[in-house]
Amino acid sequence: MQIEVLPSAGSPRLPYLEDKLVIVIDVLRATSTMVTALANGCQAIIPVLTPEEAIERRLSVPGALLGGERHALPIEGFDLGNSPFDYVPERVGGKRVIMTTTNGTRAMRDASVAPLIWMASFLNMQSIVLAILRLFETNCRVRGIVVFCAGTDEQFDLPDTLCAGMLIDALSTNVTLNDLGEAARLLYRDSKKHLADKIRQSVHGQRLVSLGLERDLVYCSTSNILPIIPVFENGEIVWLTKG
Repeated sequence: MQIEVLPSAGSPRLPYLEDKLVIVIDVLRATSTMVTALANGCQAIIPVLTPEEAIERRLSVPGALLGGERHALPIEGFDLGNSPFDYVPERVGGKRVIMTTTNGTRAMRDASVAPLIWMASFLNMQSIVLAILRLFETNCRVRGIVVFCAGTDEQFDLPDTLCAGMLIDALSTNVTLNDLGEAARLLYRDSKKHLADKIRQSVHGQRLVSLGLERDLVYCSTSNILPIIPVFENGEIVWLTKG
């Protein structure tokens, strides 16, 4: 199994994606929030690039909520921010959410040519790993995995890279990695006993703490509590299956 890890949205060189499974990771906080929203009954999440696009898109999606952030802060006039604690059942149950975030939704759009795009976080990693193993036992239309870390402001992001390392470590039998994939695995193995502390020390983690959002950080650092596999299909992120 060949795995290539990309460092951030806006990566200057995208690999050939037309025959790849793409795993998008934005630990703090887009993919963690999307997994949580689907677990709490959200019907679908529609990722868009800008707040203006989100507002325009709502005109064609009656009853949809607007969610997202810019630089970790809620967007003025939106119904929801990017905290997983915003996406409780009584807010998002049975609803579509049109979402835009600084990094995560951009990575999803960048990967849109791939035949399969899944969203991963620490929260749902075990389900993602099991689904990958099943996929490569039965499906020959994908010929490798691209792990697309959303990053922070087009830069390397430690939380996303640790999450990529967790994925690679769980798939460690017969995998071929690029250099960042190997580094991600080593970082995860060195940090797995104190993930929340490592994530708190990151640039993005420090930003959340400074904004009073440490509860989000701790939650997003928690492993394997939601059996959700979000998949990007026909412009929407929906719950594919239980792991």
